[in-house]
Amino acid sequence: MLTTTISRLGRLARLDLRVITEVRDDHGATIPAVVVAACSVLLLGVGGWLWWVTSGLGDTGAVFLKSALLGSGLAFALWLVWLLVAYSVLQRVASVTVPAERLLRCAGFAAIPAALGLLMVIPAISFGVGLFAVGAWVLLTQVGIERAVGMGGASVILANGAGFAAWALGMSLLSTGSNQLGVGPFLAESIWEALAGFEAARSIIAG
Repeated sequence: MLTTTISRLGRLARLDLRVITEVRDDHGATIPAVVVAACSVLLLGVGGWLWWVTSGLGDTGAVFLKSALLGSGLAFALWLVWLLVAYSVLQRVASVTVPAERLLRCAGFAAIPAALGLLMVIPAISFGVGLFAVGAWVLLTQVGIERAVGMGGASVILANGAGFAAWALGMSLLSTGSNQLGVGPFLAESIWEALAGFEAARSIIAG
C-alpha cells in the first residue's frame, strides 16, 4: 500500500488527476488518504513556522508548538469540518448523498498541494507561496469532490466553497496576536492583529 500511495502521489505531482478517480472506489486507500491529508497540513504548518523563523520574529519555540504542531492539528480538524459542510450542502442543495469514505479518499489525496506550503521558507515570496498552496488545495479539492460525487456544476462549487469558508474562517479566528495557531499564510494574521492592537493602544494613550 505504501508503494502504491507513493506512486499515486508522484502521479498527482505530474498532474495526473486520474489518481483521484482511482482512489474513489479503492477502500484500501482510505487510511492513506487521511495520512496524506494530515501530513500535507503539517507541512503547511511547518512552512509557516519556517517563514516565522527566517523573518527573525523571535519566540520560535513557542510558535513551533502553537502553529506547526497544535495549529496543524486544528487545521486538520477544520479540514474534516470542511468536508462535513460540503457533504451537508450537497445533501441540501443538490439532494446528493455521497458515501463519506469515498469523499474522504478523494479529498484526502486532493489535499497534497497544501504540502507546497513548506516552501514558505523561501524569502521574499513566502506569503505568495503560502497563498498558492492553499489556493491549489482548494482547486484540487473541487476536483476531488466532483470525482467523489460523479458530477460537477454550481452545487458542487457551492459545497466546496462553503466548506473552505468554514476552514478559512476557523483559521482566522485561531490566529490572534497572542495565540499564533494559524498555519501557513494564516500565521501572518497573528502579526497583523498584534500590530493593530499595538496601534490602537498607542492611540488611546496618546489620547
